[in-house]
Amino acid sequence: MAASLAKALLNPLLTAPIWLALTAPQTRDQLLPHLSQYLSHTSIERTTTALKWLSILGLTRLANRLLNDLAENNFRLSSERHRYDWPREIALVTGGTGGFGTLICKALAAKGLTVICVDIPSELTADLKRYSNIHYFRCDITDHATVQQLASDVRANHGNPSILINNAGVAFDHTIMNATPDQLRRIFDVNIISHYYLLQAFLPAMIADKKGHVVSLASMASFISGPGLAPYSGTKAALLALHEGLQQECRSMHNAPEIRFTIVHPTFAATPLIKSFEARLKADGVPILTPEVVSEAVVAQIMRYYFGGGNGVVGGDQRVSAVGAAGADDDYGCGESEGVRREAD
Repeated sequence: MAASLAKALLNPLLTAPIWLALTAPQTRDQLLPHLSQYLSHTSIERTTTALKWLSILGLTRLANRLLNDLAENNFRLSSERHRYDWPREIALVTGGTGGFGTLICKALAAKGLTVICVDIPSELTADLKRYSNIHYFRCDITDHATVQQLASDVRANHGNPSILINNAGVAFDHTIMNATPDQLRRIFDVNIISHYYLLQAFLPAMIADKKGHVVSLASMASFISGPGLAPYSGTKAALLALHEGLQQECRSMHNAPEIRFTIVHPTFAATPLIKSFEARLKADGVPILTPEVVSEAVVAQIMRYYFGGGNGVVGGDQRVSAVGAAGADDDYGCGESEGVRREAD
């Protein structure tokens, strides 16, 4: 109720006409005798002033939203809706056999897309095998040559993906001082270096076609670090920098502003990534998102036709929504996010 009221009060299509009617001489003179039967002169003046400022705030809010949408669409007024035929689209999801990845694969497959599930287990999980349009490719995404071979195999068997979802991620329960060289290399290899390899393998076809959507699963740890989170936060901050630079390069260097880019920053979500300390988070009263909240928001963002990419947050009761970012495209809110597995000692 309160949210609906606030929305109505900040809707300039409602407040502005009433304010204008109370200020324009030709209408004010007609309205005042009727209003004076119920309201004092002071109340009418105060209401008029309130409506003026509500109209200004509403118009400012509307202009901000339109400018954000325009920025997210690379300052293009045209829509790419006519270019997406979902039963013909191919989506590649890394880390697809667990956490957010499984849910995203299922949701996209249910919408008719061909889904390329990439991960390191020997085979698909039973629940994913039920979908005839989910195809599994085993791949170590931290190895450049293996990723190039993956791209070749996917193209040969299915075609070029128009949607790349970099979801795979790992995290460690270690501080800066006790993290081992192998652990540091592993977390950076999986959480950031692999993104470069996958982009180098699959983005050229999107650029050539001037069509595509790259989704990166990050975390609010991109913005906030804390004890035991420094290595993980470092990878997510690096991913945000990659996202913003990538969007700019595609627009200015490759002349492909049609390609969409989305980066998602969830808060803590109940995935294998936080399993080792989930009980501690709950004991401290930290809200834990269900994986479905994040995956559904990601899929909804992918299915948007008109605008794509930007910065958004998934946290608490929030859903993914564009809030505008340097470099435009979508970021979605602290904590562990997208990883399909968590690695400890």
